[in-house]
Amino acid sequence: MATSFTQTGDSTTVSTTTVASSPAAETDSPFDRVLLAVGEEVDEHVVEAGVSLAAAHGVPIDVLSIVEMNSSIDHWDMVVEQRESEASSSLEAVETMADDADVRVTKQLRYGTPAEEISLYAEHNDTDLIVVGEPNRSGIRRFFSPQSVADGVTQSASVPVLTVPAPSE
Repeated sequence: MATSFTQTGDSTTVSTTTVASSPAAETDSPFDRVLLAVGEEVDEHVVEAGVSLAAAHGVPIDVLSIVEMNSSIDHWDMVVEQRESEASSSLEAVETMADDADVRVTKQLRYGTPAEEISLYAEHNDTDLIVVGEPNRSGIRRFFSPQSVADGVTQSASVPVLTVPAPSE
């Protein structure tokens, strides 16, 4: 396993790469690299979609989690540490699922605005497809959060985006 830290402008990246014991077979695929964006909580439907897609096409998967930075938060350091911990747990959970499917994984932890960071990462890392979850935002949730991260990624990404809807409640 290799870990690296990179800072570009306002963005800091923590990167960890793990190679499964026997990589998936090479196939003729429209995708060479899949990006799976996960939040602080792991939605198994999103992870299953991303990992199974990568496994079916025999390609590696980049798993990206963004720690949202918001300067208006009280006790900022504690909040960011909590978000970092939750994001790291999400990355570990996806890595476990990917290892089970024999998919090569690169884990990324970045800081910033989620939709912007996901789109920038995809643009600068030869990503062919972004997989992101679409939350269930009906009624009052849509009023308080008119645009989801998935909406922002879909509007700003320069590559195809697969949005996986949250299961009905």
